[in-house]
Amino acid sequence: MSRVIIYMIYFTFYTVVLLFWGKSGFKKTNNIKDFCVAGNSLGLFISVSTFTATLFSAVSMQSVTGSVYQFGYSTILYSVVGWLLGASCLIFIAYKIKEYDIVTVPDYFRIRYGSRQYQAFAGLVVVICYILYIIIQIKGFGIVVSELLDINYNIAIALIYLFIIYTGFGGLFSVAKTDALNMLMVIIGVLMVTVTVLLELGGITAIHEEVADITDGALLDPTTNGIFSPVMIVTTSLAWGLGTAANPQYIIRIVSAKDKRTGVRMVCISTFVLSIIYLGLMIIGLGSRVMEPAAGHIQSVDEVLAFIIDTKIVSYISGVMFISIIAAAISTANSQLLLLASSFTYDFYINIFKKHISNEKFLNLNRVIIFIAGTISLLLSTRPLETLLIYGSYIWSIVAVTFMWPIYGGLYWKNATKEGAVFSSVGGIIAVVAFYFIIHYCDFRTEIHPVLPSILISLIIFIAVSAATYKKEGKVS
Repeated sequence: MSRVIIYMIYFTFYTVVLLFWGKSGFKKTNNIKDFCVAGNSLGLFISVSTFTATLFSAVSMQSVTGSVYQFGYSTILYSVVGWLLGASCLIFIAYKIKEYDIVTVPDYFRIRYGSRQYQAFAGLVVVICYILYIIIQIKGFGIVVSELLDINYNIAIALIYLFIIYTGFGGLFSVAKTDALNMLMVIIGVLMVTVTVLLELGGITAIHEEVADITDGALLDPTTNGIFSPVMIVTTSLAWGLGTAANPQYIIRIVSAKDKRTGVRMVCISTFVLSIIYLGLMIIGLGSRVMEPAAGHIQSVDEVLAFIIDTKIVSYISGVMFISIIAAAISTANSQLLLLASSFTYDFYINIFKKHISNEKFLNLNRVIIFIAGTISLLLSTRPLETLLIYGSYIWSIVAVTFMWPIYGGLYWKNATKEGAVFSSVGGIIAVVAFYFIIHYCDFRTEIHPVLPSILISLIIFIAVSAATYKKEGKVS
């Protein structure tokens, strides 16, 4: 039986199960809180599943594996380390955020800082950033499906569009339940391929020895090999870490947990599970270099994993990994699509245009926005991008400077003010955009990622403006 037929069988089975699992969300979703935070009712298993599946994306699987293949251990430093440290920082939010009755993260800004305008602004940032980031998931899905099913890329990306639209319509109940399926598929696929690579190549020590011979040890030195200098490695990791630590899509998982204890345990367990998965991807990346020492015909690092599983792994295992890559893309894309729709409707539309909206109209409007935003991301994904790791780090930089200090500062510093938070977010965004254009269009050479100066600027603004505007008598609590 040909590999394409095997992949189609796996894909069909996955599609049927996903559609069946996702439909229950429609029945449970009756109001705004159900749609946005699953009624604050998610237990530990489903919370861990949706948190892990959301954090593990197409970037995690395809770009990390391909970059390890091409650049070695430096990839782990400028991406995975940042993600895991950022995820760990979410524990500090988990201890405090449940004290606020919120349905979106910008809703926290309305309650903590007493500003609907700031809520609307933050909601608009979420909409823009997530539309741009969903492109990564669509592209990752398209690369794999077009390569392994031997179909046109544009047809392939239309498939994920249908998946994320369908699951997003059911709200967080639907997304969280399908995330459980997606997390299991990711874990099974990565572990199966990892074990296969280790058995075929004689273990991790043998892999390191072979890689050292092939590359003269360059791939095993995290500071001298790769596309980045040591300084850029650290600051790019910082961009990913800060973006993860302040990211609304992860924070809303904490809010949707049934209680604080569940939220804290969710973060801890999920971070451990992700560490195991990334270890597997590291082994797969290095093992792939041994299996295919020189893949000059591969145009991008994002295509390496699809090539390896299609040509070097036995078909029944590569079929599972094929579904795992699809699951990773869908689980992140539908989460972001759901969140941007909620932010547009609840944070932006209600505050700017209307003060009250019925549950039925809210749900219908969200589904319209999911369709529109998904379509925009689909159309944008037909254009070429930088490698997914680089592109994503800039988007997460915007998320970091917008949300980092207003959220953590608001939770732990009583003197934080609305003015400090607003100026911090706006000033940070201006800084990221300015540094990006200076670096890319003004021939200004630097080894520092724009997030480092930008996050420091936003912190200084947050502290200075809050200190200048804080008054005990009139402070907003």
